[in-house]
Amino acid sequence: MIDQMRLRPGMEVLAADGDELGWVKDVRSTDFLLERSMQRDVYVPFDAIRDISSDRIVLNVASDQVDSMGWENPPMSM
Repeated sequence: MIDQMRLRPGMEVLAADGDELGWVKDVRSTDFLLERSMQRDVYVPFDAIRDISSDRIVLNVASDQVDSMGWENPPMSM
């Protein structure tokens, strides 16, 4: 389980393959908004996080998979 208190705006976000994806723009209750340069921002669910360090988040998906994950819109709340 991810401790959302460890996430903060400005953290670097990397894909599982090491490619830089962008930065955390906003932290929400179940996901964070990933700001990407020259691409649409996406809402990454916490369960897609593989590792968190003091200044970096590593996802469990490769960079070429991010756009096919369906993260363009925030999840609907129940």
